[in-house]
Amino acid sequence: TPQYLYWIHYQNQLVLSPKYYWVNEIENRRFFNPDVENQLIAHSHFHYKPGKWDFAGGLTLSWIYAQKPEDGFQHAVFEIRPFLEASNELQIGKIYFQNRVRVDNRFFQANREHTILEDTYYVMRLRYRLQARIVLKRKENIPTIGLRIGDEIMLHTKQKTFDQNRIYISMDFAVLKNLSLEPSYVYVYQQRIVKDEFFSRQVIRFTLIHRI
Repeated sequence: TPQYLYWIHYQNQLVLSPKYYWVNEIENRRFFNPDVENQLIAHSHFHYKPGKWDFAGGLTLSWIYAQKPEDGFQHAVFEIRPFLEASNELQIGKIYFQNRVRVDNRFFQANREHTILEDTYYVMRLRYRLQARIVLKRKENIPTIGLRIGDEIMLHTKQKTFDQNRIYISMDFAVLKNLSLEPSYVYVYQQRIVKDEFFSRQVIRFTLIHRI
């Protein structure tokens, strides 16, 4: 099923030291036509970066609304998602290649009549992302314009194994020293976790990145 969406994303990065930083994000995902809510999602994760490796742990909160805009929604499905991840970046010439592995522990609200603490459905999801980053312009040795291209596959460990595949391309523009804008195009091919149905989603994403 082809679908068209836009995602509005805000990311806050609090740098505590050269090796430690804390990231908080919130993203609103909506369909274009009709303009219906698809998902509201928030992430908070703490990072430890000893050199080229980056290790993180965090928590995601998600509210899933309409899966088909023409059908609307009557109830938001709540999800709590603790996760762990590790990534490594390798520079080859002017290109920085990043490999990232993430493990999501997904706890869904199983019954709309009960809270997520009363009735929970659990599934583990494994994610692998390969990303290439190219610095197109620098000012005073600080990247001001960058290009990112990536592909991420997500697999569940039970029932329907394939979850989704995301391919994306984005530009990163440093508006200020600590503020960046990142417009992106994302293609998502996704299988519904509870139904035998696939979505082909084309997404325009706008991200504001704030570093403190």
